[in-house]
Amino acid sequence: VDGRESGSTDLSLGASYELDLWGRIAAGADASRASLVATRHDYDAARLSMSASVATTWFQVLTLQERIDIARRNLDIAERVLRVVQARYDNGAASALELSQQRSTVLNQRKAIEPLEVQLRQTRSALAILLGRSPQASVAADVRLHSLHVPHVSAGLPSDLLLRRPDIAASEARLEAAAANIAAARAALLPSISLSAGAGIGSAALLSLADTTRTLSLSASVVQKIFDGGRLRTEVELQRSRQRELLETHRRTLLVALKEVEDALADSARDANQEAVQREILAEAERSLRLAELRYREGADGLLTVLDAQRSLFSAQDQLAQLQLARLSNAVGMYRALGGGWRNAAP
Repeated sequence: VDGRESGSTDLSLGASYELDLWGRIAAGADASRASLVATRHDYDAARLSMSASVATTWFQVLTLQERIDIARRNLDIAERVLRVVQARYDNGAASALELSQQRSTVLNQRKAIEPLEVQLRQTRSALAILLGRSPQASVAADVRLHSLHVPHVSAGLPSDLLLRRPDIAASEARLEAAAANIAAARAALLPSISLSAGAGIGSAALLSLADTTRTLSLSASVVQKIFDGGRLRTEVELQRSRQRELLETHRRTLLVALKEVEDALADSARDANQEAVQREILAEAERSLRLAELRYREGADGLLTVLDAQRSLFSAQDQLAQLQLARLSNAVGMYRALGGGWRNAAP
């Protein structure tokens, strides 16, 4: 043995590439992209729903504030009438029954305020939670209900506004993904062609002598499954069935969208008419109470007429506030139905 050392070194690198002759890989990529788009539209739909919930709850807060103000003003009216009845009673012009009846009206009106205040606290807490705050957090609501104007929506809205709805957009994206999945499943029935390449460097020598060998290889292979138990064809049929299911879901989504818009338009027209009529009723109720009080002071009518006029006024004011809430809530519903609002055409 002469004591000399020997060694060998090998370094190799390989790569393979599948030719996408039948579009299977491209179809799979298209399906993934469409599924991602559908997920983004689902997120947009969730945001739209959350925005609508916040707006509706905020309108409820404003309405409750308005109803509490109305109840307090009506309490002032009832107490004012009570002072008139008390003065007439002291002068012997009113009976004890009339005095008792008006005191009952004052007490009932005072009692009506507390439940509204409880509802207001609860609704404020719900709004704070929707905004991601603690239920005890204060939520600014210094806008008056009557200062809000419901936007006018004409009946001739273009149908393509529905295409902005995120649920419809998500449904369309899922249909695109289903079509791409069918294409990928059909392409999987065909043979796949792969290219393989390899390169290497090797040396085997004594320490006193270096000898390096470089190698390069290129090969192609064709793979076709002969027997798979019908799995690939079953996959094609499964994807087609999935597409039919999504198509039916898409059709139902469109029908629901059309119904929601039609219902919102009908509700908008109905609520506008009812609010206009209610304003006239309120004006007449205010006039009736003024006349009833005047005639009672003059002794021309009894207290019963004043009591009826008070009840009519209190009811008319409260109903108007609730009709305003209905119109605002319907506007939010229209906003959701159209996928985020609308713009009226310029005249």
